[in-house]
Amino acid sequence: MKPIYRYQLLICFILSLSLIISGCAKPQSEFPKTPLENKKTELNVWIFFDHNTPGTHYNDLWKKLGQELGYTVNVKTFASEELKYKLRIGLACDELPDIFAVWGGTFPDFLINADTCLPIQDYIKNSGLNYKDSYLYPYADGNNYIIPCLVEAYAVTYYNKSLMKKIGVEPPKTWNDLLNIVHAVNDYNQKHQTNYSVIELGDKDNWLGELLYDMIVNRIDPYALDKLRTGKIDFDDKIFLDAAYKVVELVDAGAFPKDYLQTGEVESIQNFIQNKSLLLPHQSTIVFHLMENMGNDAIGLIQWPNSGSNPNSDYGKYLIDINHTLKPGLAINQKTAYKDEAAKICLKFSEEVNKINVTKYGYLNLTEDAALTPPNDLPLPVKEFTTMVAEAKYYTSFWYSILPQNEADEWRSLTKKLFAKAITPEEFIKAGAKHLAYLPKK
Repeated sequence: MKPIYRYQLLICFILSLSLIISGCAKPQSEFPKTPLENKKTELNVWIFFDHNTPGTHYNDLWKKLGQELGYTVNVKTFASEELKYKLRIGLACDELPDIFAVWGGTFPDFLINADTCLPIQDYIKNSGLNYKDSYLYPYADGNNYIIPCLVEAYAVTYYNKSLMKKIGVEPPKTWNDLLNIVHAVNDYNQKHQTNYSVIELGDKDNWLGELLYDMIVNRIDPYALDKLRTGKIDFDDKIFLDAAYKVVELVDAGAFPKDYLQTGEVESIQNFIQNKSLLLPHQSTIVFHLMENMGNDAIGLIQWPNSGSNPNSDYGKYLIDINHTLKPGLAINQKTAYKDEAAKICLKFSEEVNKINVTKYGYLNLTEDAALTPPNDLPLPVKEFTTMVAEAKYYTSFWYSILPQNEADEWRSLTKKLFAKAITPEEFIKAGAKHLAYLPKK
């Protein structure tokens, strides 16, 4: 049995107790654990379906593959945050489905450490699918537990071309450029009685604020996190304090919408689509959702502006990798009665999804299959993103994705306090050092 962190045990106990008290606990599992004689293979799948995936193939493909293989496949889709909660509840109550999607980084730790996920390296080896090594990063025990199928995510900044033109500004390349845009938008709002914001941010779920802080640090010094992890600098270094002060500077300047602390991620994306903001710091996976709702020519992609004191001509060549270690994908329940069948359909799903993502949408190829090539007529925003990846000099980890989950959640909540000005930058640095002490050493 792998070790289970104390906080995970506590979460499971609390969730189980609350469900029992409320009468939600069931005397038997929602999903059958043992196959019946001569019964058709039946698999239950949980997957998220939101703005991170183009089209509907992440949902529709399960039924098609089930018919081909002769399986009954029951798919339930959830928004990202909802599925995270469902997985914790499912683990606590022994109600996990046969197959479920998981995020990358350290998110799957609580599932893997509880012996919930089936090791799948032999299935991958026998499948003939030649995944790139970066998508098969093993867990700490040497096993693979995730079949890659979700597109890789990087931190990018979207900008609204029509609003930029309307207000008379250009995409920012430096911190001063950004502040000048804030002043220009404030003046425009006052003159025209409008309510445009410069930076669309919905930090109700805490994660977009943390992402923005990481982006600011990365534009001051793209190697700052590695220096922290190797002990070359501490978290009280000027780099991290400057980034905290820059957050406060943006808050004080009125760069964000008034209710950004009570706005969720989905609502913030909708606000950007409705032309309420000029810039949207987010991840690369929502590019097609934005284009579908705004038009291919309505948005552009840049990296967050250079936030250091020294101009750096190649500041845009240092990307933040949202899932820097374990990649997102599909996990199989160790207790499923249909291990081989689950692995078979997951691998076929992965292969088909990757083919669609590469040949139709121009996303990055998960495999070494050179026959999969993107279309020649990719929309400009996608070309801008693929150019960023092709020219990248270095990939920095998203801080949240490499911290242990309890420390990651506390760290993320702390960044929200900084954006709310509930703590000073100095207090942020002091409190943050306690959580970042758990960063894995390089």
